[in-house]
Amino acid sequence: MITLDEYAPSHFGLLFLKDHYHPMTPEMREKAMTIPGMDGQWDFGSEWGSRQFKLPFAMIEYDRYELQRKLRALVAFLLDPYGKPRTIKLTFDYEPDKFYEVKLDGKIDIKRMMDTGQFDLSFVAHKPYAKFLVSADEIAVDSDIPVMSDFTIGAEYEFTTNGEQTITVINDGSIAVRPTMFISSLHSAVTVSANGKAFTLNESANIVEVNGEFYTVKVNGVNSLSLMTGDFIELLPGENNVTITGTSVNISFKFYSQYI
Repeated sequence: MITLDEYAPSHFGLLFLKDHYHPMTPEMREKAMTIPGMDGQWDFGSEWGSRQFKLPFAMIEYDRYELQRKLRALVAFLLDPYGKPRTIKLTFDYEPDKFYEVKLDGKIDIKRMMDTGQFDLSFVAHKPYAKFLVSADEIAVDSDIPVMSDFTIGAEYEFTTNGEQTITVINDGSIAVRPTMFISSLHSAVTVSANGKAFTLNESANIVEVNGEFYTVKVNGVNSLSLMTGDFIELLPGENNVTITGTSVNISFKFYSQYI
């Protein structure tokens, strides 16, 4: 069973056929160069590409007009108001604590047989990693999370520091992430460093939002990249020692744990 934006297939009058395509890994892009006179190739590493899904469905409806109406309603759900594929949250029942952000990929061909319509929905996750159901800072003992989920109970993501202090930030995922940080300091510039990378924010009277995923720095919703010098930090899987330097610094971290 799957859900699309938390709707079960039955919401659309669909039956999910269990034999489906869910790859263990995304596509891999190898980066290599052939150099004349050198055996083999020069390896520049590899990168993950997109992740494809192919999900089979059937719809049983004895009224052919009602069958067509339901199919059009499904297509409308998959598209935005301009008729373009929109981002949808895809969850599998055998991994209910994780989701993929997917879009419809390709056309929908339906095979009509008597009172039944059968077809495949192809989706693509351009960001190929699975994400945990809720962001790390929102996990609490009473959170609506499956009991078999693997996460650290009691982990902290909001801190107040003074001078130079090292804090511990836990990434329960299997992939490094660039977090969003909300930072304020009353009297000084702030330097944040972790895992060999660091950045400094000039003094600001307001809360500064540093978004590592999208490489933005904002104050009150206004782009303020000029406040920052250095590199966006990364949080590796497991415990991360993050050093904060500044006077009366309030800092909080927000990110989704991600999995290959």
